Amino acid sequence: MLALVFPLALAAQDPAIGTPCEQVAAQESYSGPMDVCDPLLEGANAYSATMRASLTPRPAAKQVMVYQRDGEWFLHAEGYRWEGSLVETRRNDMPISPADAAAIGKEMNTASLAALAQVPYYGFPNVICTDGSTIELAAAIEGARYAARQHSCAAPQQLERTAALFRELAIKYDPAFEGYLSGL
Repeated sequence: MLALVFPLALAAQDPAIGTPCEQVAAQESYSGPMDVCDPLLEGANAYSATMRASLTPRPAAKQVMVYQRDGEWFLHAEGYRWEGSLVETRRNDMPISPADAAAIGKEMNTASLAALAQVPYYGFPNVICTDGSTIELAAAIEGARYAARQHSCAAPQQLERTAALFRELAIKYDPAFEGYLSGL
């Protein structure tokens, strides 16, 4: 029964209307990856791709975020990989070129996110998966949060292709992230 609540709640939101970041910041209290509305970003535009695994022990999230701070663009990446029973984590923040930030911003406009948010969470109506991960694309644009989510059991679509752009950008700026961002 609870498995139905999340997809129904997602369907009830109008993706074309962003949620004001002040509301998001007041609702969020987690220790996971950064949110595009994180108060530390001071209301600047930000774009992220996040993968959260459902039945994986901590850390269970991987993320690449592109954000602006003091007129400069940065990339925040955090990921992990398993080596047998040991987990290795990696996190880094680094400056990126305005051109690379603009390329991500072009993919993450409100119209694109609204279209992606219309795709059923599990890929098809009346399908529910019990294990896997959630991939979310999110953007903070002009003080509002826009997002699209999809479960990993859905057939690969534009959401996964856009998430892969974030992974490729992180590896471009920090090649040591190779293998830490699988799933994005």
